[in-house]
Amino acid sequence: MKRLTDKSLKAIIGMIAFAFVIVLVPQSLQAQTLSAKLTDKEIPVSEFNSLNVSDDFEVTLARGAYGVRLTVDQDLAPYVEVYVKAKTLYLSYDEKSVPKELKKLYKGRNGLTPVFRVVAYTPEIQSIALSDNASFIGVEEFTSPQFELTAIGKSQVKNLAVTATSAKIILKKNAQAVMSVKSDRGVEVNTDNNSNLKLTFTGKELAVNSEGSSVLVANGEPCERMNIFSSGSSQVSVTADAEKVDLTTEGSSKVVLTGKGDAMTVKGSRSSSVDAFSMPVKTVEANLSGATVTVSVEKEVDVTLLSGSSLYYSGTPDFKIGKIVKSTLAPYGTK
Repeated sequence: MKRLTDKSLKAIIGMIAFAFVIVLVPQSLQAQTLSAKLTDKEIPVSEFNSLNVSDDFEVTLARGAYGVRLTVDQDLAPYVEVYVKAKTLYLSYDEKSVPKELKKLYKGRNGLTPVFRVVAYTPEIQSIALSDNASFIGVEEFTSPQFELTAIGKSQVKNLAVTATSAKIILKKNAQAVMSVKSDRGVEVNTDNNSNLKLTFTGKELAVNSEGSSVLVANGEPCERMNIFSSGSSQVSVTADAEKVDLTTEGSSKVVLTGKGDAMTVKGSRSSSVDAFSMPVKTVEANLSGATVTVSVEKEVDVTLLSGSSLYYSGTPDFKIGKIVKSTLAPYGTK
């Protein structure tokens, strides 16, 4: 009985010791997390109307007199670069200059998470360039004669509202953005790789070039023209009225349109698809080679179908048939 009691006692002691270690680990990690000290300082800068942000900076843009408020880990502060050149505010982190021992604190599973927070003040913004995990938050609407956003490398725009004569948006390499753009001339959108854009727009024209595996979801006011090119496996969804709609689709891309319009032109190839059933138009001109298109049309369809393509329609339009070879032209519902 004594031997059994000793074994039991050892087992109990072992369990208590193991539990004690488990309790200590989170406390140790918490202490490590809290060990980083932050410094907060105002940085005077000259006039700027553009931003160029890289690395892990979190930038908030607000209207006001030119200035920068920087919040950063105290030990990393000497390696943060903040300066203005040619009216562009540059924000970056010179990681190569950081001593190895300091770098170790921010690496590994239990490493510290570096803090790079900036509030930038300017009365006007004309361009924003983000890269390398940079993130951007807009808290006010900005007015600009011309505006351009370029975001690459997992960078994010969490909220941005701009009013401009013309606007251009470029997203690549997993960049993500949520934006509202009001433009007299219109908005040009370029998405590629695995980028994702949610856009609210106002303007005369929406021009889209969507490639790779990118995703675009756009909602807008009535416009004069909508010009969309999609390729790869991109997905484009647009809700807006447009007098003229021009579509070119390639690869396995997919376009979904909602609204109403006057005239629609579709050029589709390979296994791409267009679902424009919820955008009734007066006339459709379709030239397809392997693509699948669904339309709602009132007056006339001018169609050429090749290489196993399909055009499904609703309404009672007149048909002007150029050529149909191993393809399908049929009412919607017979699909």
